[in-house]
This record gives sequence, C-alpha cells and structure tokens, in this order.
Amino acid sequence: MIGAAQREILEVLIELYDKKKDSIKGEDISQVLKRSPGTIRNQMQTLRALGYVDGVPGPKGGYTPSMKAYQVLGIEPVEKPHDVPLYKEGVRIEGVSAHKILFMKVTHPSECRAVISILGDTRKMEDGDVITIGPTPVNHVIIKGKVTGRDDVKREIMVDTYSITSIPKGKVCDIATRKLISLRSDMDIKECGKTLLANRINAAPIIDDERLKGIVTVEEIVRAITNDKKNIKAKDIAIRDIFTIGKESKLLTCIKKMEKLDVGRLIVTDEGRPVGIITRTDILQRMVK
Repeated sequence: MIGAAQREILEVLIELYDKKKDSIKGEDISQVLKRSPGTIRNQMQTLRALGYVDGVPGPKGGYTPSMKAYQVLGIEPVEKPHDVPLYKEGVRIEGVSAHKILFMKVTHPSECRAVISILGDTRKMEDGDVITIGPTPVNHVIIKGKVTGRDDVKREIMVDTYSITSIPKGKVCDIATRKLISLRSDMDIKECGKTLLANRINAAPIIDDERLKGIVTVEEIVRAITNDKKNIKAKDIAIRDIFTIGKESKLLTCIKKMEKLDVGRLIVTDEGRPVGIITRTDILQRMVK
C-alpha cells in the first residue's frame, strides 16, 4: 500500500506523463503540488524502490510511471487519451478533464449521483458549482449537475446530476431536411409570409441562382408589417449573417456550432451550394428515437 502523499505524487506524475509522453522532472511535480523539490525527490526514491516509478538518467531525464503505478491507482494507460472537458458556467475549466464516470444511484426517479475521477486539480471546483462534463469520446455523453463533494487525494468529485444526454452518432446529412423551402430576393413580404405559413416553418433562406443571399424569419416579417412596411421585398428584411454547415459534418460538430453561435438552425451545404436545413428539433427527434 502507498500513503496519501505518495498516491498524490503518482497521480500528478501520470497526468503529466500522459500529456508529455516523456520523462517528468521532480521539479515539475513539486510545482503542481506546491511542495519542495527535496520532498518530491525523497518520495520518488521510495516509489522507485517499490516499483511504481522508473528513473530516466541524464540531464534530460526524470521519472516515468510503471504499469504498477497505473494499477495501484485503478487507471488504465491509454496511448492516445481523449480529452473529456469540464465546464463551469459555460467556461472550460482549464487543465482539468474527466477520466472515469461511475454512477452511484440511478434508480430513484428524481435522484442520480455520479462520482467523476479527475485528471487535474479538483480544487478548481467547489461544492455547489454547476458543471458540465463531456462529451465523452465514444457515445458523446454529456452530464450536467451540481458538485456535492470532493476528494482532493483521490481526485474525485461527486455530482448530483440534472441531466444525462447522448448526442447521436452520424452526419448532418443523415437527419437534415433535404427539401429546402426557400425564398427569392424579389418576393414581397406577404408572399414570404404565406410561404412560411403554408410550410409551417418560421424561417427560410433566400436563394438566387443557387447562392445564399440571406435568411428571412417570421420575426422580421412581423416587424416590417408592424412598422407599416408592407410593400418591401424579402431582400430588404433579410438577415445577412447566414450560418451554414457541410452535409458531411458530424452531428456533434453541428451541435457545438449551434451552441457557439446561439442559433437554432443551420443551412446545410454541399460544396458551397445550399441543399437543406438542420434544426435543434431535428436533432432532438433523432435523440428520442
């Protein structure tokens, strides 16, 4: 068995080694743990004698974790680890990622708790913080919840989860609406309104000669009519900032772009030509199937 201090040193060593893929100096570990280099060196000698650490000689040398170090910490070595981010109030927590997610309680209809093993400094999170974990690399799971406990030695946090979602796999073209309802620049707004109403949609792009010119929404039409601008054309009320995404893009990329731009729809393109539209509703419907 190893002590709490030695466990903490091994966790930092593995974390730094997995990022650098090269030997780690004792000074690097001492900076992370805010301990003297001499203390780290003494502990490293013990860990090396116990077989948890291998020493690399020379001026560019240092320490590398042995397989035994991974085993004692319950960590599986990964050749190319995927970075699973954590966010607090929508901002990425730098230097911190999730290593393992263990659900402790899932049977109660209003409660679900998870223990998250962390790579990095757990002290960057406090009880009561609302955080988001993910997406994970395979199933694109995203967990949102409130931190209710923290173990800085084991580098774990306990989270009362608010939601657990899994972003569907696949490409934009798998679920995008291929029949793209569009408008022309010279259409008057009454005709635009009729087109949107007939197709039960709240926005449509303006396309002239297979080129995107803008997008007209119900809100823009209502605003124009309210301001007694009934005789103007679609081009006069068009929103010029058109957000697009390639049809071969992954759905995860699509969702991230929607969140970043704070929009609910993207025009789907194929080599620059508009060929469809994808909305948040399309993605949600795919998720519940």
